Amino acid sequence: MATSNLHTFISLFKGKGDIEEPLLKAVEIPIIQRDYAQGRITKEVTRIRNRFLASLYDALTENIPIKLDFVYGDIKELKLIPLDGQQRLTTLFLLHWYIARHEGIEEKDFSFLKAFSYSTRYSAREFCQSLIDYAPDFSNENITEDIEDQCWMPLDWKNDPTIASMLTMLDAIHSKFKKTSGLWERLMNGCISFYFLSIEDMGLTDDLYIKMNSRGKPLTEFEHFKAEWEGLVKKMDEDDAVLSGELSRKIDTVWTDILWSYRGANNIIDDEFVRYYKYLCSLIYYKNYPEEERPDDILELTKILFSEKKEDAKANLQFINDCFDCLNGVEIRNMFAKFLTQDKHVEGKSLISKSESLDIFEDCCNNFGERQSAHRRSFPIGRMILLYCFLLYLRNGITDNLFIRRLRIVNNLIKASEFELRDDRMNVLLTQTEEIIVNGEIIIPENRPSFNASQLGEEKNKEEWLKANQDKAETLFYLEDHYLLNGGISVIGLENVEYTDAFYSLFECDWSLVNRSLLSIGDYSIKVNWRYQIGSARNDTPWRAIFRAKDNTRAHDTLITLLKMKDTFTNDYLTSIIDNYLNTTNIFDWRYYLVKYESMRPEKYGMYYWYDYKDKEKESYCILMMLTEKSIGGRNYNIFLKTLLDLDNSIDFSLGEYAYSGDGDKLISEILGVYITCGDNKYSVFDLTDNTLLLEESIPQEDKLDIKDRIEIGLEVIHKVRELNK
Repeated sequence: MATSNLHTFISLFKGKGDIEEPLLKAVEIPIIQRDYAQGRITKEVTRIRNRFLASLYDALTENIPIKLDFVYGDIKELKLIPLDGQQRLTTLFLLHWYIARHEGIEEKDFSFLKAFSYSTRYSAREFCQSLIDYAPDFSNENITEDIEDQCWMPLDWKNDPTIASMLTMLDAIHSKFKKTSGLWERLMNGCISFYFLSIEDMGLTDDLYIKMNSRGKPLTEFEHFKAEWEGLVKKMDEDDAVLSGELSRKIDTVWTDILWSYRGANNIIDDEFVRYYKYLCSLIYYKNYPEEERPDDILELTKILFSEKKEDAKANLQFINDCFDCLNGVEIRNMFAKFLTQDKHVEGKSLISKSESLDIFEDCCNNFGERQSAHRRSFPIGRMILLYCFLLYLRNGITDNLFIRRLRIVNNLIKASEFELRDDRMNVLLTQTEEIIVNGEIIIPENRPSFNASQLGEEKNKEEWLKANQDKAETLFYLEDHYLLNGGISVIGLENVEYTDAFYSLFECDWSLVNRSLLSIGDYSIKVNWRYQIGSARNDTPWRAIFRAKDNTRAHDTLITLLKMKDTFTNDYLTSIIDNYLNTTNIFDWRYYLVKYESMRPEKYGMYYWYDYKDKEKESYCILMMLTEKSIGGRNYNIFLKTLLDLDNSIDFSLGEYAYSGDGDKLISEILGVYITCGDNKYSVFDLTDNTLLLEESIPQEDKLDIKDRIEIGLEVIHKVRELNK
């Protein structure tokens, strides 16, 4: 670490402090620096200015020395070009001038102030020089009223943002110090000091110099936060400025370098820094203060973690320090690419969604804290946990081989925990994640909500299974990475891993044929509250739901039966299974009808509603096909009437779209003046005007199951109705 020397503003020029010889002949604020900003008239800047002046006032009036933050700069031919500390140096310049003039100090004793200048604009440089020669009488309430009346002060100088800011600061100094005396001697004796480091001592490059000055002209949220944070860190130990100085140095050097390649279009890293910092603060809250509400305001967040939480402040700082430092020297993008993949299964990598970027750190820096909607984060909880995995990997020196396996476990848990990834569970989720990544232990908390319980159990079973089946590990991981399984293989089972290739080939076939083949073998549906779900011909959501269902026993048994039939599946082979079923069955239950008739199969969500679901399980033929996923109030049809309408292909009958709550359970013919209903064991035809029963046609059954195709009977009924009306 570079050696720093303790200086005062005076000792920079007059040789007092840790060394006797003067360090500088001049201090020049370069063009690359932004304007002086501590005098700006905004709520946040005013707050920072008042706090800074109050600290200086207390130190000088009570003669209690204060050490300010580090000042860094480039020294060439005894001229300092400040890199960090411009704002503090300018305020100290103004304060020294004010106290010298206010206390009538001889000009030779403060003539060194002429060595301070601005190169940002001609007007700022001339203002500083003219101010030093000016001796106000301090009679006005605002000292700037006299300054603005001076002949050397052109009116247009007030348009210079640096000069305008200096005038505001001078009024603030005057308001605070106008009744003081005897402060110059305390300035001479080092009551206000700071540590100084040169760029050469720090080993900084010109490139990093440019990076550290890349924040541009506005006083950003970052600047407010940085001043607040450094001030609070300093108060952790009043006698030691090294802690805050080290923080300031890292922010402006090492941490800036980490973030530099992630800078935005504005060519600065402020927003990216703030988002990552907020992410780390959120982790602290989740881990240490899970019951407390986390403020979104960065200044309030910083104040709580580094001031109000006094007993935890240093630990909180250490955590953030470690989470920045662990990225130092890391090729961050390459690290994520080394362990993650988006497209398909790759040995040694965890599969994430194509819609998510590989570089989770970049995603965090760009999106943490942002929202796509009221209920959707731009950087969701699953991504927060994945990034935490990588921080644990870096901070704990975990070997790549161990991390590959452990990351896969956490990734599987995240994918399985859509409904469990919530703020109120984060304390447990992070604890579980840490146990897995650091110790390789899968913890299932008792009576505490955590990751998906079924997946946790499955992951523990996999760990035990792998101990005896290490030669099958890659096959297991390949199976996990099928996009319909997403890490959860319970629908197949560890005992059936050898069917992995068959499973892949099956779902490369036409999904309508897959659905019909499974139904030809058995009932593989799952119950979702009050409705039942099967697969869809064109949507993966139903398949994922079935395969991940807590109770997917029927799906498991049916799927394994099918997978055992063939090593590699084709559409022709699936068609043969379907044809054999339709040609050999003589019991026409609901599965038969769904296999045979396209009109009965789902458009998208694979959802069906049985009127008698509360009392019986799918024994009735009063079945509605839902065209929505969750609401019976959406469009839905009686599957048999809808099929009759489609097959009859006539214009004299129609069917409403809301069978559950409207006229979707009646085939209506305005032309013929009738409507037809389909019950459990009969068709009924009614007069459309007075609801008089005109015709009934029974459906032959044994044990309440059709033994003749009711669709064929229904078509005969329609034909009879037309004959009656001729």
